[in-house]
Amino acid sequence: MENEAQNLIEVKPQTRLTGFIDSVIPSELNTGAKLFLTGAIVNGISNGAYNSILQLYLIALGFTAGDLGTIFLFNPLTCAILAIPCGILADRYGKGKMIAVGFIAVIFAVCGMFVAKSLWAFGFIFAMFGISNATSTVMMPLYSTFYKKQEMEKGMGLYGLINISAMSLGSLTGYIPAYMISNLAFSELSAYKIVIIVASILFVLQYVFYLAASRGIEEKLSEGFSFKLKSWRPVLKFSALTLSLNIAGAILFSFFPYYVNQKFGIASAGLGTLFFISNLTQAVSRGVAAGIAKKLGNMKSIVVGISLSAIFFFLMPLSPSFGVLSLFYVLRSGTRFMSEPIVTSLFLKSLSEDEMSTANSIRMIAMNGSGAVSAMIGGFLLENVGLDSPAYLGAALTLVLAGLYPVLLSKEIKEASES
Repeated sequence: MENEAQNLIEVKPQTRLTGFIDSVIPSELNTGAKLFLTGAIVNGISNGAYNSILQLYLIALGFTAGDLGTIFLFNPLTCAILAIPCGILADRYGKGKMIAVGFIAVIFAVCGMFVAKSLWAFGFIFAMFGISNATSTVMMPLYSTFYKKQEMEKGMGLYGLINISAMSLGSLTGYIPAYMISNLAFSELSAYKIVIIVASILFVLQYVFYLAASRGIEEKLSEGFSFKLKSWRPVLKFSALTLSLNIAGAILFSFFPYYVNQKFGIASAGLGTLFFISNLTQAVSRGVAAGIAKKLGNMKSIVVGISLSAIFFFLMPLSPSFGVLSLFYVLRSGTRFMSEPIVTSLFLKSLSEDEMSTANSIRMIAMNGSGAVSAMIGGFLLENVGLDSPAYLGAALTLVLAGLYPVLLSKEIKEASES
């Protein structure tokens, strides 16, 4: 009778929707993960607003492309200098303490944002953001503790889906200054400044959730201050690839609002629409990354995504209109970042638990160091070579790097598959 009863239980077939949900959401989401993901939502909204408005705000203050390059340089440069010390301290004293340091730095940055007008004042603000970014070396190691290894890809994909979707929502704030200027008689500068102030307050708020998520976690702390890494080989390989690929994109995209403003005369409303669609596409591509990797394999999904993004990148400067350029921009974003959750998961799986923050700090240097290098290269190319030159150089470099991934990471992918 018991067997008969069991046979009478109807197993519902999996629909496309439930299949998508199962491929994106890990089987277990504890309180720490939920708090962290809430912080990711707030982070995404504030960053989306910054991406749409900040450069236009600085242009309205009278800064040139060269000035923007100088200002933006302070963030990645400060982060690059402090990331490894922050990682070592986090492995020694705990992730929560390092998040608190970042919280304090962000408060200083936001207070400065309300009053700054000179180049060096904004340099100080972005240096404070650089300190907060350096302390953020603990974020992904912290988030990874909420999942089992076999669900790491899903966890990273879910984070990307939620964070970038929120960024899409934040990018719609590009419409707000346009409405304020045309209907409420605000000046361009004051309209941009109000949105920047609100975005800055949200940027501070995210740290409340990260601090709450870090409470009570079990950590295997290092016993001293050491920079000797047991997993230095994968750290070096992942960091080199991250640095190169980020430079390839950022020499244009760190100046993208300036680029389309000069090329097509596009202001914040047009950028808000583009960033919304692009970020939403990127969010979905990150969310489905684990499912695609399961079908194609980790290596093939990485190579295909990056290769396709290089093609769309190359087509962007050839676009006859902003609409066509926007299409290639969206396609490039969706394909380029599809592999990001897979690469991050592979990286974290290759590390020893007691050196995660230190190892991740080196990759953070690669991420933010690329911003410093690309800000200088991109600003020089835009002013001295041509408006489209960063796009051609970036596309070519991206395509070359797509071929290097299987050469450099074959061992790490094999070990991850076996584990």
